[in-house]
Formats: sequence, C-alpha cells, structure tokens
Amino acid sequence: MTDKLNDMLNSIPIPEGLDESIESGFEKAKIQHGSKKSKRLKIFTAVAASLVIIMSSIIIVGPDKVDAAIKRALQYVPGYNVLIDKEEGSVLALQEPVLYEEGNKFVKIEAASKAGKLFSISVQGNYVADKGYEMLLKDEEGNVTSPGHWVIGHGSELWNADYYFETESDSVKYSMLLGELEIPFTLEKTTEVEDFLQMGNHASDKGIDIVAIKKPMEDRLMISLLNRSDDKILEGYPMGRGLLQSPWFSAPDAEISMYLTDSTGNKIYPDLPSSYRGSMSDIYFDTLDKEGLKLVLPYVNVKYPNVKTEKLRITKPQDGETQNIDKILHLGNFEMHVVDIRREGNELIINLKCISPEDEFLEGVSVSGISGYSLGPNEDTGYTELRTSAEDVSKRFSIYFESPTSVLFGDWSIELD
Repeated sequence: MTDKLNDMLNSIPIPEGLDESIESGFEKAKIQHGSKKSKRLKIFTAVAASLVIIMSSIIIVGPDKVDAAIKRALQYVPGYNVLIDKEEGSVLALQEPVLYEEGNKFVKIEAASKAGKLFSISVQGNYVADKGYEMLLKDEEGNVTSPGHWVIGHGSELWNADYYFETESDSVKYSMLLGELEIPFTLEKTTEVEDFLQMGNHASDKGIDIVAIKKPMEDRLMISLLNRSDDKILEGYPMGRGLLQSPWFSAPDAEISMYLTDSTGNKIYPDLPSSYRGSMSDIYFDTLDKEGLKLVLPYVNVKYPNVKTEKLRITKPQDGETQNIDKILHLGNFEMHVVDIRREGNELIINLKCISPEDEFLEGVSVSGISGYSLGPNEDTGYTELRTSAEDVSKRFSIYFESPTSVLFGDWSIELD
C-alpha cells in the first residue's frame, strides 16, 4: 500500500463547535487534509457520515494522469463515501452498517474498510464498557489486534470513534470487541466504476460535481453524497448551521438547508441527529422512496487550502494610538480590506472588511504571522475585528491571510428517479 493511501485513510478533521472530549490511543491521531497540492490536481473527495467525528478522504492524482483518472477503476467505499483509485490497491469494505442493541443501549458499526494492512473502522453508540472506549479487532482465526491509534468524540450521550489498525490477516470476517461485547461483521469487495458520475444522479455547478446515491430504507430514505472539485475542498453540505452569523457576514435571506421536493412541490428537510457537523454525507429524510423526488442543495461550504495573501508589514502603535493602513489584500475570490490598527492597553485591534462575490460569502480564514488572535464582528462599526496581544508581536510585524473557507451558493438540483 502506498504512503499516499495511508495518509488518505488517516486524515481526520475534528468537528468544530461541539462540547466534546478527545481521547487518543497508542499514538496521537494524525490530523491532516492531504490538500496542499497543486491546484491542477483532480480531487475526488467525499465525507463520511457520523454524529461527532467526521473522517474525510481525498484521492489526489498526479497532473499527468488527470484525464486518464476519470476513466480508471474507482472503488466505492460505503459509509465513508469515498472513491479510491484501484491503482492505490484493492479495498474491502463493510457494505451495510451493523447494529447491536440491548435495551436502550446500542453500538453501531457505521463503516469499515481494509486496504492492504491498514484497517479502519468507524463506530457510534451510547454503550460504554468498563474499560471505556478501547476496542480490539478479532479475525476469523481468533487473532486479536489492538488499534494503532483512535479518536473519540462525545456529544450529549452519544459517542463516535474512528479506530485504525494494522493487520496481516487476509480474513474477510471480523469481530469488534468492546468490553464484553463481540459484534461480528464481514467485509466484501467494493463496487467499481470507471467514471465518478456513474455512481448516481448528479449535478454540476461552480466547478463542483455532486453525486447523490439513493438508498431506500424501511421507514425513511437515506441519500449518500459524493463530490469532486478541481481547486477547492467541499467541507460541508447545507445542513443549516453553515448560514449562521459568522464574523464576516450576517445570515442571508435564503434556504439554510438542503431539502427534497416531491411531485406536488412539498419540501422535505433532513432528519437531523442530536449532534452533527455539516460535512456529514449520509443524509436521512423522513419519507419513503417514491417517484418525482429531487434533491436541492442551495449552497455548499468549501475551503481553498492553497490560497493566501501577500504579507502586510505593520508597525505596532502606542497605547491609545490608531494608525491608518487602508490596504487591500487579494485572497482568491475575496479582497481583505485592512482598514487600520489601534492599541488599547496590551491589546491590538485591527479593523478588517471583506469584499466578497455576490454568490459567495467568506466564512472563515486563518491569520498567520501572529501566535494568537480572535476574530469577531463589531456591530457599531460594521468591521470585523482581529484582536491580538501587543506583547506577542515586535515593533514591526507581518501578517497574512490564508486557507479561506466560504459559503458558496449555486444550483445543485439532482433528480432522484
């Protein structure tokens, strides 16, 4: 198995804004996005469904193979909702979730996959063993393996975990050992396609292709989403929270969530769990499958990992002093207007204004050159204030902005028949 695939399966973005705790196993989980590559690279990306911890996987194909990659064998991994190039190695995967229930306690294996020696499994539940959340993996030969590392997230009574193992086993039948529980499951060959768009009905806009895979259930409808983009990473689907007020914009008068429409024009909104992040990609709707359904995504949340401004050199003002800056910094589709800087005691406040396109709002941005800062709106001035400690910067210091995230409006309407 290549290092690229190993890195891909170890990419774990930690959800924001949740009251959660993180427990790392034998080594600290690697947190990376595999995104600092050339803009020319073709990115196949999708995000796994989970309540608290979301695993993202990106396959990056060399620029000399971009066109050929579209027609190469791609393996679909359910649960994680990723497409893995066959050249990266064959992948076995859990095809359907496995649920264990006893009374009001449950444990659910959401996804599992094996690529070479690397085995990953995503679990959620509310059952807690005497030893906590430590999980072991047993193959059909009876060999038991401990995880190399894991990450646990908590939200309300629910927890969600991603475990990572290395195993020499060629088994397809395994059991998850959690405390006194032993939950069996089976891995199978993955579905292969030659074209990303063969996975299901799709829509394309703003340089983003989104595929919707309809999966009818007994009492509701699940839709799995995959996406592909050339120069940005889709970080979240419209689940409502992406349009809450941010330091950079006020919530616009628009649909805040994706929805289904039926043949009569009725709108059906997603059935949300108690804890979630917008990047979940298995979406549940409280409706049975029927003709005439259409999925509408009014916007998506995206990130531009390779975009940054030039450096701006600033002189630290004296206490009570305000210095005019009036400098425009270009940040991809955005313009950052650095208005001025003032000092109040040991705090420096830089007034900022973002100029955005009509169809895209800046949601967040990283500020480099300073060790610590906060961003927040000032309702009186209309500016976004960047605050940092005067003690942490020299008399002359530089800042720059990078890796913006945004709310990108578009027309992703997908017929599901």
